[in-house]
Amino acid sequence: MNKTELPKKVGILLYHAVEPLDFVGPYEVFSAVNFGESYARYDVFTVSENKGDVKSSSGLIVKADYDFTDCPQADIIVIPGGNLTPELLGNSTIISWIQTQNKNAEITFSVCSGALLAAKAGLLAGMSATTHHMCFDKLLEIDPTIILNKTERFIDNGSIITAAGVSAGIDAALYIVYKISGKDAFFKACEIMEYGDGWKSVQRRLAGLPVARKINNKCIKCGKCAKVCPYNAVLEDETQYKINSETCVGIGPCAGLCPVGAIESAF
Repeated sequence: MNKTELPKKVGILLYHAVEPLDFVGPYEVFSAVNFGESYARYDVFTVSENKGDVKSSSGLIVKADYDFTDCPQADIIVIPGGNLTPELLGNSTIISWIQTQNKNAEITFSVCSGALLAAKAGLLAGMSATTHHMCFDKLLEIDPTIILNKTERFIDNGSIITAAGVSAGIDAALYIVYKISGKDAFFKACEIMEYGDGWKSVQRRLAGLPVARKINNKCIKCGKCAKVCPYNAVLEDETQYKINSETCVGIGPCAGLCPVGAIESAF
């Protein structure tokens, strides 16, 4: 990006009982790209249905920059998750705002249970999508045509991106920065935030480097690693366990629990 290009507008939806990290995480990622620059790559703002304070699920109180009547069109829409009550999921004003903004946005991006709102707006029909693991059934209840992915941190459908639970919103936001602004902006945001192993795996995948851990011949096939892998990436072989390189992200607890040191890090 050069100084003559307009910054991308990032509109982050707020509502009562929103999950703080779902919106603060992406907010920080896009803002970090601007750090130390004489011009902004991203113009990040928040929006809620009505003017006034918004109380998050943990009690944090924030005030949105805009309401639905004066909010500018966003290039990137962020739909965070939270305590999505039946009343909130049935709020036609919020659903209508999402649909209207989505028509002219480059990317609509849900985080955690925010995918339920995206599904209510009809944005995920027939698409591969993810959400918080506690919302898998509810997502399919809202739209049975969704192809549910239970293992990936985020799913890219082009203009629609869904992230898994809470912290996955940071990984997906970093990916969007890479997608729009390139690897230099991506690495800058990671460095500014000192984001740990989670971003290392994303970073290495984008660079075409290995991410999956390896199990060496020390393996005694005790099975501890398979039981704790959150990605179901540890598979049983004839003589020892092996790791599925397609699903392993290299950041799970398996290595620390191996009693014989048979699991090697990819980093």
